[in-house]
Amino acid sequence: MRIEKLVIYGFGKHQDRTINVNPELSIFYGANEAGKTTIQQFIIQTLFGYPSRNQNLLRYEPKAGGKYGGQLHISDDEYGRVIIERVKGKSAGDVTVYFEDGTRGSNAELKMILRDYDRASFESIFSFSIHELQGLEQMTEEELSRTLLASGTTGVDAVTKLESRLEKEMAEVFKKAGRNPKVNQLLEELRQQESELKELRTRTELYEPTISRLQEIARRLEAIEVEEKHHSVRLKAVEKWLQAAPLAEKKAQLEQELEGWEVSSFPSDGKRRMDRLSDRLSEAEAKKDYLKKELDTLTSLGYEEVRIEPLEQLLAKESEWLQLRSLLRQKKEEQIKLGDEKNRILALVGISESEALQADVSLGQEELLLEHIRQVNLEEEEKQYQNRKLAEEKEKLVEAEKELRYFLATEPAEADRKAVEEWQTAAPKLAEAKAAKHMQTAGNSPTLYYLLIGLGLLGLAIGVIQPNYLVAGIGLLAAAGGAWLWRTRQKPQGLSNDYAKVLERYSGKEAEYEALVQKLDSYDRKLDALFEAVDAAKSRIANLSGMPISQPAKEAYEDFLEQLGFRAETSRSTVLKLFENLREVHALTGRERRVTEESNVLLKQLESWTEQASAAYGSPLSIEEMYANLRSEWNVRKQHLAEQAKRQEKAAELQKEHEQLTALYGQIQKEQQALLDEAGTASIEAFYRACDEWERKEMLIRELAPIEEQLKAIGSSSFSADMDSTQARDWLAQSESVLSQLKEERNLLLAEQAEKRQMTKVLLEDETYEDKLQQFEEKKVELAELAKRWSIDKAITEAIRQTMEELKEKKLPAVIAAAQKFFESLTSGAYTGLEMNPQGFFEAVRKDGMRFHIGELSQATKEQAYISLRLSLAVSMRESHPFPFIMDDPFVHFDRSRLQQMINLITELQENHQFIYFTCHEAMQQAWPNASIINVATIERSVQL
Repeated sequence: MRIEKLVIYGFGKHQDRTINVNPELSIFYGANEAGKTTIQQFIIQTLFGYPSRNQNLLRYEPKAGGKYGGQLHISDDEYGRVIIERVKGKSAGDVTVYFEDGTRGSNAELKMILRDYDRASFESIFSFSIHELQGLEQMTEEELSRTLLASGTTGVDAVTKLESRLEKEMAEVFKKAGRNPKVNQLLEELRQQESELKELRTRTELYEPTISRLQEIARRLEAIEVEEKHHSVRLKAVEKWLQAAPLAEKKAQLEQELEGWEVSSFPSDGKRRMDRLSDRLSEAEAKKDYLKKELDTLTSLGYEEVRIEPLEQLLAKESEWLQLRSLLRQKKEEQIKLGDEKNRILALVGISESEALQADVSLGQEELLLEHIRQVNLEEEEKQYQNRKLAEEKEKLVEAEKELRYFLATEPAEADRKAVEEWQTAAPKLAEAKAAKHMQTAGNSPTLYYLLIGLGLLGLAIGVIQPNYLVAGIGLLAAAGGAWLWRTRQKPQGLSNDYAKVLERYSGKEAEYEALVQKLDSYDRKLDALFEAVDAAKSRIANLSGMPISQPAKEAYEDFLEQLGFRAETSRSTVLKLFENLREVHALTGRERRVTEESNVLLKQLESWTEQASAAYGSPLSIEEMYANLRSEWNVRKQHLAEQAKRQEKAAELQKEHEQLTALYGQIQKEQQALLDEAGTASIEAFYRACDEWERKEMLIRELAPIEEQLKAIGSSSFSADMDSTQARDWLAQSESVLSQLKEERNLLLAEQAEKRQMTKVLLEDETYEDKLQQFEEKKVELAELAKRWSIDKAITEAIRQTMEELKEKKLPAVIAAAQKFFESLTSGAYTGLEMNPQGFFEAVRKDGMRFHIGELSQATKEQAYISLRLSLAVSMRESHPFPFIMDDPFVHFDRSRLQQMINLITELQENHQFIYFTCHEAMQQAWPNASIINVATIERSVQL
């Protein structure tokens, strides 16, 4: 079955398109989004139906509306030419099949044409793409081998998928060493529930012992409470004694020390007040002495007169000075630039400055120079025209002579000329011989006689039948005349010998001799024309070479250049520029003279200004550093004046401050003596000793007060005063140890009591045992059902494995044998075999005999093995399922060598199989020179029904 034409009414982005398909190989080329996949799906969905809306496949309904569907025109060895039309209708579309004999069919007839193949079976063998091949990289060894096996055995793909699905479901139900499968989880739950049931049965026997134990615990708890109260009272008494004993001892010590102090009173905050007065007195005395020294130093310095007004006046005019200097600098720079520019132009012109200034550069001279240049240009153009014409004529002469030589080499043979001369003589004789022969043949021909007799008899018969005697008489006379002529005809005579020879030699060759005559005539005419062209070219060359050439304008132009001082060979464009340069030299000389004069005036003004500044400064100054020196001197004088003013002001401030400090010093001394009188001491040392005694007494009183408060808060103790601290600590440790033991025992008894009470409550009220028993039975039923389901799936998978083994043994070897040849060809002989090992895994055999699991191969080599098996299977099914191959760019991972092997293999197979190849790679268009290239983006819109 081969596809001949696609007629698309409306499918995805394609609408109203007709595509003719090559019966061997068609390449659909287009960039991404051009619509290649849409055309591929159009072919598959037209053959096998549109997917339903709940399937995860696109239906490609036209977005712009219009009729949905199209036609496939196919050619089949069994059914002839068939048109398959599918349009929008029920879920898969309405199908109409048009046969070559005019009959029609529907889905039943389409199934016969498709040999009962469905879409999945077709795509598993005859349709594959790069996406399907890329998926091989993520497969495990077992999955990859199964995929290759399905590719090599038709119908196995669905079976392997079923087997994989059943194995997955079985793994979810039960796995020997698994935890998550349902059966494994149920078994673990049953073991746990059985253990819980045993525990519940054991607990029901413990009720009476538990009640007796609860009573014992209650009695012991009451005894522990009595013992704890007794030891707690004893513990508190010991702790009170240990807390009060050191406080009482400290109180006695403080009271004894207070009795030894004699100081009864002291000024409030006396020590701090005395320290502050002493510090202030020392600080005032130090400041007073320092001010005295500073005042003496300032008084010893003298004062002098300093003038800064002349400097200030000059500094106020600094901007004018800078402007004059800047202007003078600009004039000097301009003078230098003008001189450099003038020298540069004189260097370009090539003459001295005096010669340049003597030259006339008026507008009249410029116009005269332009006129000379124009005349010279006209002379040179005339000369170039003559030289160009002469060169052209020489080239024409060379071409004419070359053509004449080539033409003479094709001169006809002398035998042809001789044959033409003989034909020109024999042509009239041949015409005479043909006329004589024709007359002889026409005169003796019996056809005229027979025709005349036949017409006469026909007229006689018509006249008798009608009846019409006139017609019958005319017919009779015609028949009689024909008979008489036939009887009196002359015998044919032979032609003369000359005519017979001419006819024998030239009859039937007239066109050949006429062609030869025309050929010689054309050759002679063209030869004469070539000789004439050579002679004419030589004549024109002689005329052009003999023409005299004079150049008076050039001589006048050279004389004019000598007058200007330029060389005669200077180019005309350069002369114009040099003339402009001379004019510019004149202008630059004038500007340079004017700038020099202005610079001299400015320089005199600066010198006058410098003399005035030197007088104000007190010494000569240079122009460059004049204002820097003036500004520095002004700063020095101004600073000197400021320092004198500061010294005078500071001396007045120091005198005033010295007087204030003297008064403060006397006031502090009075305050210090008043504080000594208040304390009742005669000196500062006695004052500080009395202060220390008073502070110690106050500290003891402060320490005694909190001790008395603490003893009052503790209260009296039941222990005797003769007890020491060691005995008290022994009593305390003994009581704490007993209380700790009693507490630990009580906690253990309370925990046991709570546990026993809970146990008795559970034993009386809990129905867990019955519930657990019910759950245990339900889990057993669920386990039995899962085991039955797993057994059924296991039986099915075993049957599938047996079927697969049978397919491997019967059908697969032939397919693999053919696939090995394809695989060896595609890998350029790198691998010589493709085999299946006893474990059911595919292996590739390298040319050195080494075997590789299919998962160890590169991505491209896996794809080549996969394609080899598919092609091999398709070749084996050619008689039963002669379907075309539909490929969507499956060779992008191939290198150049293996891609060429793939191209060669498809070229071999396309004699018996049709290939439809979709690609977005431009280079694939040149892979098959004889393929039909269809550019998807430029398919014209037209539907032919």
